[in-house]
Amino acid sequence: MPMHSLPENAPATLGEAFAIINAATHPTLDVLRLMVLAEAAGKTLYEGMAETVPNEAVRTLLRHNGREELAHAHRVSRAIGVLTGTDYPVPAPEENPYLATPMNPPVVTPEMLNGLAQTEFNGDALYEGWARNTDNADVAALLRLNGSEETEHGQRLQQAAALLAAG
Repeated sequence: MPMHSLPENAPATLGEAFAIINAATHPTLDVLRLMVLAEAAGKTLYEGMAETVPNEAVRTLLRHNGREELAHAHRVSRAIGVLTGTDYPVPAPEENPYLATPMNPPVVTPEMLNGLAQTEFNGDALYEGWARNTDNADVAALLRLNGSEETEHGQRLQQAAALLAAG
């Protein structure tokens, strides 16, 4: 399958994309397009972490987050559609340019999961800020739904950390 194309002037790596996304205070089309790609990559990243964990309950929590990350990508795609009349396609993993270079999943520890939980909580604040800074009520509602799920992701990660710590 052909590789999904990056928006013009897009950063080359997922880390660079997240830096731009996290610095954005307004949901511009370019930032929203980057978010579609980043959220879609999140599913693959969570699945990769789940594969490395021997605890089935932790794997289930990680995979749940991954499925919702993909749902976030689809909601942001719909937000773009509301703004432009055309949804920005959500790439399959093999088409996502931010997954073109194989990544080794991080070592999953309670500390790592708690740190990632904070990143997810920050995602809620990011989406809320974007929702406040858009004039479109439908777009704001989609962004807020993603944000509330980011908080749930953080809570699941904290639960997963506690399960790993308990052995």
